[in-house]
Amino acid sequence: MIGYISYINSMPLKRRIFVAILISPKLQKEIITWENQWQSASRKMPVRWLAEKNLHLTLIPPWYEDDIDQITKILKTFSGKTVPYEIKFDKVTFGPDPSIPRLIWAEGKTPPEIINLKSQLEKILLKQPEKRPFLLHLTLARFRPEMFSIFPIKKLDESVSWNDNINSFALMESHLSPKGAEYSILEKFRF
Repeated sequence: MIGYISYINSMPLKRRIFVAILISPKLQKEIITWENQWQSASRKMPVRWLAEKNLHLTLIPPWYEDDIDQITKILKTFSGKTVPYEIKFDKVTFGPDPSIPRLIWAEGKTPPEIINLKSQLEKILLKQPEKRPFLLHLTLARFRPEMFSIFPIKKLDESVSWNDNINSFALMESHLSPKGAEYSILEKFRF
């Protein structure tokens, strides 16, 4: 039994990681300003707004990994192989399904550069592409779908004009807790 416990304790710990695009502090501040104004217009709702440091665009969804160093080495080989580009968000809405929402998110037209980046990263990380097409979206808040029935509004289609210049991506770790996920940056990779 002691040998088994030693073996278990020596096994590498799997961590929940993903690849994302971080948004700039300037855009973070714009979003927080919008959230504060929107909430103060007597729209208090039972949602968990993401902290500005947690705002990101997920490129490769989370998976469990025990060899973070190897993933970092692989991603370093890609660094510098694409060019910077701009992303634009034009509306805030309920998502992913407006009839049974669980998020408030910003949407925009998906630039081809982000599709190309996602595809290349999936290839070098040996990750299967998702079946659904990639939609440029930025999660702002989460809520339990059953709470939607008590929301003071049932339709959300707010126009915004948010843009950001993208010149890097990041390997991130997700820390799950009852209060919601917290994210930490493991490493950034510039284009």
